[in-house]
Amino acid sequence: MSSRLLSEEHDRSRAEFRLDQLTPKLWDIDILKGGPSWRIEPQLTDDHTMIVLLGGGGTLVRDSSSCTMNPETVYLAPAASTYSFEGGEGESVIAVVRFGLFRESDSGRERLLADPVKCLLQRIDGLPLAPQGRLAGLCRSIKEQHGSEDPLLRWKSQATLLELLALLFGAARRGRRMDSRNALELAKSHMDEHYGEELTIERLAGIADLSPKYFVDLFKKQYGISAVDYLTQIRIKKAKKLMISSEMRLKDIAHEVGYEDEFYFSRKFRKAVGISPSSFVKKRRNRLAVYGSASLLGYLMPVQVIPHAAPLHSKWAGFYSSAIGSDIAVHLDAYRHNQNKKSNLGLLAESKPDLILCPSTIDAMEREALSGIAELFVMPPEREGWRSSLLALADRLDERAEAERWIGEFEGKLGRARDKLGFGSLAPAPRVLPVRLIHERFYIHCNQGMTDVLFDGLGASFAYEGTPLPYDREIEMEELDESDADLILLLIRKETETLGGWKALQRSPRWLSLRAVRDNKVHLISSEPWREYSPIAVERILDISMEVLSGNRPF
Repeated sequence: MSSRLLSEEHDRSRAEFRLDQLTPKLWDIDILKGGPSWRIEPQLTDDHTMIVLLGGGGTLVRDSSSCTMNPETVYLAPAASTYSFEGGEGESVIAVVRFGLFRESDSGRERLLADPVKCLLQRIDGLPLAPQGRLAGLCRSIKEQHGSEDPLLRWKSQATLLELLALLFGAARRGRRMDSRNALELAKSHMDEHYGEELTIERLAGIADLSPKYFVDLFKKQYGISAVDYLTQIRIKKAKKLMISSEMRLKDIAHEVGYEDEFYFSRKFRKAVGISPSSFVKKRRNRLAVYGSASLLGYLMPVQVIPHAAPLHSKWAGFYSSAIGSDIAVHLDAYRHNQNKKSNLGLLAESKPDLILCPSTIDAMEREALSGIAELFVMPPEREGWRSSLLALADRLDERAEAERWIGEFEGKLGRARDKLGFGSLAPAPRVLPVRLIHERFYIHCNQGMTDVLFDGLGASFAYEGTPLPYDREIEMEELDESDADLILLLIRKETETLGGWKALQRSPRWLSLRAVRDNKVHLISSEPWREYSPIAVERILDISMEVLSGNRPF
């Protein structure tokens, strides 16, 4: 056995040995449900979080990896990680259990310390629990007990959580069943490791010990993508890394990732990426770095330029992490808007860029430090609009034609959307009020992106007529009704204090008595993309706005 495997086995044994030293603590539990394509935006976990599918189907994303959720199965998001969820075609229901694990302090019993025990939690992640209905039943019992007004029942919820964890760790000790899901994982892992070989459906089905037809159907159902398309994704991703980091010829790269014919590889690459391999290499020839804001990636994607280095985070820049994160060689820290400036500047210097792209809002000291690393291109201020900023950047990158093409396509899309809604001609323009909740305070919050799309683009009316936009000011909760808005877009700040306050507010008579709440006029939106201003963010806001404004709403 290798030293790594011995180490992992030691960690598992050590963790299980001290199970009796751990005390679980239930912090909170929610049972959430929604309709088709219902979404939970990326959440940063302060505590260990257990996610269980109680009904329907959906996809769970944890940090940068995603999976199709199975019923009767536990999924774990450790503390200080992120998760998000997107429901399937019908209604979906999930339980979200937040808990901690504590052990006695070495200094005495009077003090308990948080214990991460990550290797222990990994053992129950993705674990199915038999018999059918048991896991869901325990989750619903915990919810009922924890929400009770009876202190005894609330206390019992802690015992029910302990029962659930004991069942899970017991099942983990006995070993996982070799069912179809585990068999698919074997085939999927084989593709991850042997993508350069000739992999036929027959070979992959044989690894999973399934018939080829059943394997094809089951793989698509489990992962939401066909096995052939998944293999292509892996191969193209590996090819892009080789193009970026090596001097290999295109023919050799094609062979390395499993394609005998370089021309066939080129066709597959163009179909997947949108440009030819040679164009991809050309765009990466000069090392471009992004500093200060992940939203600048929303200016680079329209001209199909991928930077060598950029700030990324699965919560604060989840869209870009998912879309192009694997193509970016150096990931700067984007945690809470670039808190770690010193380490980011160090990483940037080590990456030796030819050009650094930064927002106009960085301070003079940062500009001086960046100028000492490479040539600096400072983006125009936001007030100049995303179109002129995109063209200015495109001129510097010699990508003017790409930028003009993208703007033209966007204008066409916006025009079609405006014609479809027909505000002012086919239907009266709805009165829309964007609002932001921070801690327990409400703010009317209409930024430049909202202004460009909702009001200037689609022709909706701002609920406070005659107010110059963008606009931001604090209001009392009762003003939500006084605005007489047809639609309130509510953006809730995703941090612990605000989320806790929002949860309590939803149950309060003061909130429930609002006419806007009773008439279902409040629609939740997320920081990403609504608080970002870039071409990509504006396009995403347009897509979401069309779903909301053209839906079955009471205006």
